[in-house]
Amino acid sequence: MFDFLKKKNKASFVFFIITLYALIGFSLGYIIWEFFLSVD
Repeated sequence: MFDFLKKKNKASFVFFIITLYALIGFSLGYIIWEFFLSVD
């Protein structure tokens, strides 16, 4: 999984960071959405 990070390919690293932030953002948004739906 981290083989492409060892190559220090900047394009792959940026893509990895963007994907990571997207997954984290989606997860937090989903949890918050589920929380607000369960409040009612």
